[in-house]
Amino acid sequence: MFATVFIVLPSAYSGGQVIVSHASTTKTIDFAPNSPLSTAVLAWYTDVEHEVKPITSGYRLALTYNLIHIASPGVAQPMLPEICDSVDRLRRVLMKWREDKYTEVPELPLLAYLLDHKYSSLDLKDGIKALKGADVHLVTTLRNIAEELGYMIGLATLEKRVSGPADNCGDHRKRYCYSDEEDEEEEVGFYNAPGMIEEEDSTTNILGLVDLKGISLLPFGKIKLDDCNLIPSDPFEDKLPDKVEYDVGVCFSIHRINSFYNVVRGCNIL
Repeated sequence: MFATVFIVLPSAYSGGQVIVSHASTTKTIDFAPNSPLSTAVLAWYTDVEHEVKPITSGYRLALTYNLIHIASPGVAQPMLPEICDSVDRLRRVLMKWREDKYTEVPELPLLAYLLDHKYSSLDLKDGIKALKGADVHLVTTLRNIAEELGYMIGLATLEKRVSGPADNCGDHRKRYCYSDEEDEEEEVGFYNAPGMIEEEDSTTNILGLVDLKGISLLPFGKIKLDDCNLIPSDPFEDKLPDKVEYDVGVCFSIHRINSFYNVVRGCNIL
């Protein structure tokens, strides 16, 4: 899906304004004054923020269609013209990376960029076909530039594990574990896990790496990342963990986020 079409059929109503925003532009569209005798059509791309105000009187009769991109993977996704300047700037930065013109580079020549949506490992087996919304625009645009300049792009799950001493851990001797996935739920002894006093150890890894066709590039093991390999540098800030474990005074928390990555020579691209 790359866009939505909203068709308002003749019907008398008031209210229901549509507010659309993209980049620095915001517009309010009101079909109500001419709604009894006219048909109106509105369309927006998936990366355009939109808000539909409530109907204050009458009834609105509308049809909504999702526009699906069915061309071959080599054909670029439809996109807004405003990103053209950004594409040119990105191409220049990647060319500078390729020519080793950045003075500071990470030890691991890899950059991981966070996607907006969250995908399972099963989803990622479909490669770029599993992506939706702004993720499709982003990856399709980057893929065209990367292939032109000789970079590699893939999809993966980003996982961060944090461990440290638990608060009041001396009063507990039973194991606690919870997860937001029903098939992993396990609760033993009590229902409220103690908090973590401080972080003693933290690791961030890439799991289940595939190319844009869904073919596995990392069937076993993990790739450990540093903060300089990530955009943003702290993608887990202010996010609740997917899973927490407590055992004999030590707390563990696990976050998982999907990302796509491209092999590069530096981390200061953006």
